[in-house]
Amino acid sequence: MVGLISLSLAIVSIVSIVPAAAQQTCVTLGPLACLPQKSNGVLNATVSPEIPGASTRLYFRRMNVEVEDFYYIEMEPAGGGGYWATFPVPTESKFPAQKLDNYNYEGQKIDNTGKPWAEWWRAKENSQARNPNDDLDKDLIRERASLGKAEKRVWMQNLDNPALQTWLDNLKTEAGEYFVAVVDGSGKLLGRSEMRSVEVRKDCKVSLTPQQEGFAKNLVIGETSIWQRNDEVFHWECTGITTRRDPLNVLRADDKCRACVVAAWWPVAGAGGVVALIGVVNDDPIEISRSRP
Repeated sequence: MVGLISLSLAIVSIVSIVPAAAQQTCVTLGPLACLPQKSNGVLNATVSPEIPGASTRLYFRRMNVEVEDFYYIEMEPAGGGGYWATFPVPTESKFPAQKLDNYNYEGQKIDNTGKPWAEWWRAKENSQARNPNDDLDKDLIRERASLGKAEKRVWMQNLDNPALQTWLDNLKTEAGEYFVAVVDGSGKLLGRSEMRSVEVRKDCKVSLTPQQEGFAKNLVIGETSIWQRNDEVFHWECTGITTRRDPLNVLRADDKCRACVVAAWWPVAGAGGVVALIGVVNDDPIEISRSRP
């Protein structure tokens, strides 16, 4: 078990920030104004130069106070160095306001700017424990944030506390956070984008192409940490999720999101005038009942 965990950590560490000189591939993110709360959002990115056999991945998570490990989705090539992928459908997750109780936690002096929620997130970002007031679930952070907390919220550095406070105040649910990374067949990081944040909104409208709609209905979710195997994708709906890929790159059917959903019902005439009521459950037609004249 220790060996498995160590190997998993080594694989996931490929998405950590590396010196610019080691990054041979440039990743540019397309615009993303928002994610719709009831459907899939889509992200475009450009990779230059493209490396044969490399994989371009969209890493994503929700902006949770305790859970920070990422998931990923393999992006589809669009030609000319372009790639795209759809996000899963985000849940309507609570996002309670926070404020610092102790401005000297971990020996760091936190400036009181009168923007308590922004100050709390700033302190969390600078905290090794990711626990500014020492009042969060330490075990949960240790299990579900040990890898994700190494990814710095660069987007937050571009906002001063008044701007960050205003942005946080306007959120109705947890925001999304994401970046795109390119890796080769051995898992070596070839390049990555910066991390960005995106609001999840009910009024967000996104139009998917038929290809993107098909992609969204057959999502393969990559896991970066052992705990993710035994849970639904954290704060993302099951809609469209069919397959999972574990940290060892092993594919398996998603056993958390597969539900028996009847997609259609219709009568079918059989031999001898027998009428069968047919439904579709998990994409397989089954006979539900028979009606005889």
